[in-house]
Amino acid sequence: MFLGSLRIRGKLTLLVVLPLLMMVGLVLPVLQGLIADAGKATDIDAVATMTGRVGPLIEDLQRERLLSVGYLVGVVAEDELQLQSATVTDRIRDVQRELGDALPAGMRDRIDQAGNLGTLRDRVRSREATPYQVLDAYAPLVDGMIEALGLVAQADPGTEVGRQLIALDALLRLNESNTNSVALLAIMAGGTIGPGAGRYRDEGVRFGTYLTRFTGFATRQQSDLFTLVSEAFYKRVGGTGFDARFRAAPAATMAALPKAELFPSLRSFSALGGFATKRLVDDVATLATEQRQRQLAFAYVIGALVVSVLLGVLTLVAMVARAVAVPLTQLSRAAERVAEAGEQELLRVADDESEHVEPVRFDVLDLDSSDEIGDLARVFERVQSTASQLVERQVMSRRNVAEMFGHIGRRTQNLVGGQVDLIDELENEETDPDRLAKLYRLDHIANRLRRSADSLVVISGAERDETRHAPLRLVDVARLALAEIEEYTRVDLDIPLELQLAPAIVNDMVLICGELLENATSFSPPHTRVTVGARSVPGGVRLVVTDHGIGMPAERLAEENARLALRERLDLVPTQVLGLFVVGRLARRHNLTIALAHTADGGVTVDVGIRDALLAPVMDEPPAEPERPTSVRAALTRAKDAIGENRPWNAFGTRRESEVHAGLRQRVPGATLSPDDTPAARARPLIDHDPEAARSLVEAFESGVTRALHET
Repeated sequence: MFLGSLRIRGKLTLLVVLPLLMMVGLVLPVLQGLIADAGKATDIDAVATMTGRVGPLIEDLQRERLLSVGYLVGVVAEDELQLQSATVTDRIRDVQRELGDALPAGMRDRIDQAGNLGTLRDRVRSREATPYQVLDAYAPLVDGMIEALGLVAQADPGTEVGRQLIALDALLRLNESNTNSVALLAIMAGGTIGPGAGRYRDEGVRFGTYLTRFTGFATRQQSDLFTLVSEAFYKRVGGTGFDARFRAAPAATMAALPKAELFPSLRSFSALGGFATKRLVDDVATLATEQRQRQLAFAYVIGALVVSVLLGVLTLVAMVARAVAVPLTQLSRAAERVAEAGEQELLRVADDESEHVEPVRFDVLDLDSSDEIGDLARVFERVQSTASQLVERQVMSRRNVAEMFGHIGRRTQNLVGGQVDLIDELENEETDPDRLAKLYRLDHIANRLRRSADSLVVISGAERDETRHAPLRLVDVARLALAEIEEYTRVDLDIPLELQLAPAIVNDMVLICGELLENATSFSPPHTRVTVGARSVPGGVRLVVTDHGIGMPAERLAEENARLALRERLDLVPTQVLGLFVVGRLARRHNLTIALAHTADGGVTVDVGIRDALLAPVMDEPPAEPERPTSVRAALTRAKDAIGENRPWNAFGTRRESEVHAGLRQRVPGATLSPDDTPAARARPLIDHDPEAARSLVEAFESGVTRALHET
């Protein structure tokens, strides 16, 4: 589950982040709206700026139109008209330079058309054009410029600045209607009334429409300003009743207004509309700037507030998470230390129970908190103390058990040693063959009991007290191991005589061979043979024990190989594999390599690798004089000479059989066997003998070996 994979900090953060994200999701549209309004205000400001640049151009065009009409009716001089035309051309150039790419495509086209009025101007100066043609040429051009400004398209009637844009558009159109009406009055004052009267009335209708729009969206001050402009117009054309008189008698009304007197008034009126336009453009620009600043400020305030809330909440979450997570982390680490201490103790008690172990000490959980976490910390501190005491008590218990095993093993060794000595004395004194055979069997049982005691000492982890001072042949080590198993008659030896072991490993190697041979004979059918072979290999000697028994499954074989190579707790070892446990411990002690494998035709093959460092060098030349160590001084002298000559010292004083003097008792394993144990007899396979006879023969061999070891 997703929540189950999160830590405390993550869960608390998730708990708070989701509502915060929802809040941000609700605030973002508001911020976007504010930013969009600020962008619109910027666009409106740009439109107002463009209107402020294009407005004077429109006024110049309207003035040029009026002067052109005045020139055609004979009240304006040609120089004055040319000067106004040059002013229009300069104004077009200034607008194009100042606005450049900021001009919309429609506005750019209209300005280009205004720059192409040369033909019309030439016709006006040559008096080839009529006044109505002048009106028809300028009216669409001016209306197109007003339309290209796009004031109404940018306006939002719901906002103040939007209403101002609509009022500005209406004012520009009112000015155009007024200037067009003034030009018509100038034409009619020149004597051409026919078509002018109808067009004047149409302009009046348009004027009324634009005036209604303007008064509906303009402010009170703006409306009052335009009212002053309208009153100035009617004063110049004969009072407020001019429209009514014109509708009743157009010709008489215009005849009462001589063109020489009317045109200067009309000309001065055309400049009045520009004042109202400039005032409204300034108001629109000011409102757009204020709206943009207000929207941006509001957006900044909301954004800062949201960020402050987010930071505050996240900080609070971090503090709460820290207040919860830090104590829990300390508790987790303390629990981990308790677990690690227990695991280390479980792994440590495997091979060496005598190693010194420091007492387990845990950190004190100093959490100054009165909430549930503090209660948990105090309870867990008691758990730590209890766990520490349990671990120490278990260490002491295991150490005591190991020492008890060691004491029992050594006590058993001492008892078995005394028993073997007593049996040897009885064998030496006994002359009855039947009783002597029974003593041999008893001696064999005692040796098997000795091996069990030795294994018990190894299991306890203590070092064995028995040590040797001279090397021993590997074949003799195997024979000593045969003396410690029950079914020794089923074992065949194939070990070269020249292979010798160093004294330090002899006793442990006897025990290793005994345990391996005991397993091999116990887990194989009675009619099969167990083979023990050894060969020299690079780096040491390879000893192989092969049986043809029931074998092991592959999984069990892998487990036993791991048990031989790795340390393992004694109390976890299965009782049926204590022999392999002993072998593994001794192998690791001497750095031997032991591996179990399947025998080709069924059974188990054990491969033991013995390093060169554990082998004794072969004696090329025997001592010149056979010498029997009859005293401690003689033994010490021989040991000193052997050390000085850097050669092995044979504490038994053995020599090759061909050089043994008659009458000297050769103390070698098997020296006290019966006379029937001749070299020819030893060469015969044991399987050819009667089982009882073979058993008696091996017991006699075992007894001789035992006496040789004790008498030396």
